Amino acid sequence: MKLSNDTRRFRLRAAAFFALINLVLVWAIALRYVPYLDVPVDFWGLSYLLTTWPGHFGLLVELAWLPLALMALVLPKRGMIIPAALLASAGLWALALDTVVYGQYRFHLNGFMLSLFLNDKNGEIFSFSVMTWIVGIAVIIALVLFELWLAWRIFARARSVRLPVWKIFAALLVLMVASHAIHVVADARYKRSVTQQVGIYPLLFPATAKDFMEKHGWLDPRAAREKGLKLNQGGSASLDWPKAPLQCMPGEDAPNIIIITLDSWRFDEYDQKTVPNIYAAMSDGTRFLDHISGGNATRNGVFSLFYGLSGNYWEAMENSQTPSLFIRTLQQHNYPLGLFGSASFDGVGFDRTVFASVPDLRLRTQEGSTPAERDANMTQDWLDWQQERRQQSPGQPYFGFLFYDAPHGYSVPQDAEKPWQPSASEMSYVNLGPDTDPTPIQNLHRNAAHFDDTLIKRVIDDLKAAGEWDNTILVVTSDHGQEFNDSHHNYWGHNSNFTKWQTQVPLVIRGPGVAKGENHGLTSHLDVVPTLMTHGLGCSNPPGDYSMGQDLLSGALDHNWVISNSYLDYGIIEDDRITVVQDSGDWDVYDPQMDELPEQNFSPAVFDAVNAMKRFFK
Repeated sequence: MKLSNDTRRFRLRAAAFFALINLVLVWAIALRYVPYLDVPVDFWGLSYLLTTWPGHFGLLVELAWLPLALMALVLPKRGMIIPAALLASAGLWALALDTVVYGQYRFHLNGFMLSLFLNDKNGEIFSFSVMTWIVGIAVIIALVLFELWLAWRIFARARSVRLPVWKIFAALLVLMVASHAIHVVADARYKRSVTQQVGIYPLLFPATAKDFMEKHGWLDPRAAREKGLKLNQGGSASLDWPKAPLQCMPGEDAPNIIIITLDSWRFDEYDQKTVPNIYAAMSDGTRFLDHISGGNATRNGVFSLFYGLSGNYWEAMENSQTPSLFIRTLQQHNYPLGLFGSASFDGVGFDRTVFASVPDLRLRTQEGSTPAERDANMTQDWLDWQQERRQQSPGQPYFGFLFYDAPHGYSVPQDAEKPWQPSASEMSYVNLGPDTDPTPIQNLHRNAAHFDDTLIKRVIDDLKAAGEWDNTILVVTSDHGQEFNDSHHNYWGHNSNFTKWQTQVPLVIRGPGVAKGENHGLTSHLDVVPTLMTHGLGCSNPPGDYSMGQDLLSGALDHNWVISNSYLDYGIIEDDRITVVQDSGDWDVYDPQMDELPEQNFSPAVFDAVNAMKRFFK
C-alpha cells in the first residue's frame, strides 16, 4: 500500500530533502574559507579536497538533520515549517559568522568570541558601521523568510520527494570516511598538500594513526619524513609571516648559539643546590626571574621558544609544515645544526613544525630504557657531534639544541647523587591527592634536575676546552613548569592550569654582549627568538616583523601581560589575574593561586592579546 503524504516516512524524507537543499547553501557560504586554503595540485591534495569538502559539510548537515528527524516523528507536516526554518537559519547564520571570525583570527567561532563581542564596548576588536548593522540584520530577516518559504514548499505543498535522499546521505558518509582515510595515510607520509587544508574546516577532527602504523611495522617515520620533505615547500596561504623579508648578517665573528632545555624544570629549582654547575657557569649572564613559558606543556613551550609566536599559530604551522624562521635563517647562513632530544621530536610534532626544514633530522635518542639513561646517551652523542663538526668545519659558527627529559620522567639513576632528601623512589600519579605530602615527590624532581646538571657540566667543559665558551650565546631554560599541589587545588604535574607553578621557568642567557645581571620584569618565551635573531644572527628587522615578542637584552623588559597555551586552552597572564579561554569558547578569570575571581570581566589585556594573536594572519 502506498504511503500517504502525512506518514512519518514522508516527513523524514521531506526533512532530509530540506537538509540537502540547505547543504547547497552551506557549500556556497563555505566558499568564504577558500582564500585561506592552499589549493592543492597533486593527487593526494585534490583527493582530500574533493572528499572532505562535500563529506565534512555533508556530515554537519546530516547531524543538524537529526533533531528535525526526531520532530518529524511527532509533529504534523505543517508543524515542521517553523522549527525547520529556524534551525536552518541559525545554522547558516552561524556558519556565515564563523567565516568572518576565521577570516579575522584563523580560529573558528566559539563562546569566547561571542563574549568579546558583547564586552567590546570601545570597538577594540569589532568595529561595525551603522550600514554594516543594517545589512547584517536585513540578511538575517531575508534568510529566515527564505527558509520559511522553503520549508512551507517542502512540508506543506510537496506531494512526494523523488530525490534519492537516503542514497545521497549514504554517499556523503562514504566521502567523509574516505576523507579521514586519506588523512590517516597522508599525515603519516608528511603530505603537506593534505594536512595544510585541515584548519579551514569548522569542527573537523581528522583521524591519524602514525604511531599505530609505526608500531606494526607499516611505517618508517624517518624515511617517510625525508620523502615528504623533498616535496614540501613550506608556507601557508593563511599567513602573513614575516611581515617583511628578514635582513640578517651574522658577521665574521658571529657567535655560536646553544639552547639547553630541561623538560618541566621549575623556576624555583634554579639554585646552587639543585643545579650547581649551571648556576656557576651562567653567573656572568642575565637571569630573568619572572619568565613565563609560552605553554604549560611541551608542544607550545618549545613552539613559542623557536617561533616567537603564541600557540594559536601551531595549527597553521603544523598543517602547512612551516618551520621556525630562526631555524631557516640559521640554515640560510650555513650553520651546522646539532639537534638532540632525549624524548622524540616527532611525538609532539616538532618534525613538521620547528624543524620541518631540517633534512636527516634525528627524531629521538634510541639508546636507553629510562629518561636519565637517554639523557646521558644524548649528551655523549652531542659531544661526538661536536668533535666531528670541529674536524669538518673548524671555526664555523653553529647552533645546538639539547632537550633533556629526566625531570619530566622523575628519572634518577640509583647511583646518582641525591642532594634533596627525603626523596621518593618513583613518581606514582595514582597515589596523589589533596592531602599528599609533596616534599618527597618534589625532591625526586629536583634530584632529576641535579642529575641533568652533571651531564650539562660535560657540555660546558667541552665548550671551554675547545675555546668556544667565550664566543657562544648559551640559553638555559625549560619548556614548562611542574606543579606539586602548590595552588592547593590538587593539581599535580602540568598542562592543567596557567599558574606560575606550571608556566614560570628559569631563563638565563650568557655570552658575548650579554651583561651580568637580573631582570625582575615579566618576560616570555616569545622574547627569545627576537633576542637571538638580533644579537646572534645580526638581524636588523624590528621584532614585530616576525615575532610577538621583544628583545630581552634591549633594556629592563616588563610586559603588562603574556600568553601561555595548552593543548586545548590558553591563559592571558597578568600580575593579578589569569584569563583562561577554553577550546570550547568558555572562559573564566582566576587569581594567581587559581581561585576563581568573583567578578568575571575582561581586562584591557584580553583585547590586546586577541589583537596580537591575529597579527600574522592574512
